[in-house]
Amino acid sequence: MDGIRIVRAGRQWTVHWNAFRHYRRSLRGRFDVVIDEINTIPFFTPFWAGIPALLLIFQLAREVWWYESSIPISAIGYALEPVYLRGYRKVPVVTISKSTEQDLRKLGLQGPITIIPIGIEQVAPAHSEKANVPTFLYVGRLAPSKRIGHMVQALAQFRQATGTGRLWLAGSGSDRYQRALADQAKRLNVADDVVFWGYVSEEEKRRLMTEAHALLMTSVREGWGLVVTEANACGTPAIVYDVAGLRDSVRDESTGLVVPSQPEYLTEAMLRLITDSGLYSRLAEEGRRWSSTFSFDTAARMVEQALEGTVVAGRLG
Repeated sequence: MDGIRIVRAGRQWTVHWNAFRHYRRSLRGRFDVVIDEINTIPFFTPFWAGIPALLLIFQLAREVWWYESSIPISAIGYALEPVYLRGYRKVPVVTISKSTEQDLRKLGLQGPITIIPIGIEQVAPAHSEKANVPTFLYVGRLAPSKRIGHMVQALAQFRQATGTGRLWLAGSGSDRYQRALADQAKRLNVADDVVFWGYVSEEEKRRLMTEAHALLMTSVREGWGLVVTEANACGTPAIVYDVAGLRDSVRDESTGLVVPSQPEYLTEAMLRLITDSGLYSRLAEEGRRWSSTFSFDTAARMVEQALEGTVVAGRLG
């Protein structure tokens, strides 16, 4: 399709070997550049592809290891990440945030790093009415590194202060983690106020984003936080933790609120946003305006330029 061929082979721990084998058997000598995308484990293409490589990395794993894996895997993964990234020390990089660029520099990468803004679908919401109850939304994986339990705790504190409020969780995850969240909500007497939507379509996601009063993001780290920008496009500000990626996707006091990584600060921001109509209107409007600057066309042009630059640099040696 449009010159794109997708080859699927292997699983989480075998895809890298399968990619190497398929390239050596069927693709070698046919291309000018290879895009090496790192999502936790790299493909190490600079060592075997024989052509210039462009590293694509949205975020580092770092602390995520401690939340998503058990000892000793978490310790091994955390220790090895800086080691294997040294193999890309001189390789040009494309990423999506200043936070990731800074992380890569700290780990010793010396090649050119291009920050390319994400693109989003610029689709106007079908309606703009907010829910009649203060509603907070999370969209994404239900996973420990997202610290969704902090949102449940903040909702309980919000309801103690206001007597109202609810939390929508849109996304899927392990049954074990979802049960833990449901049990927490029950202990805090907010079980009826935490709604698990499960996987939602793009259309349903936009509807939830439009009706919610604020998006919440409490991750350990992100590359950017795509749903933050998507929510802004729906006229919904975000309240996020001050961590890598999220501090990039939210302009504090302009398109949303950035707070320290503790539930009590999240609650304070939720209360402030709901009770200060002037602040809310300003954040919603500025968020909508800023989100309109993120386009796939711009991102595509910048990726093309990065690829061309990688090829030229490779030929010059």
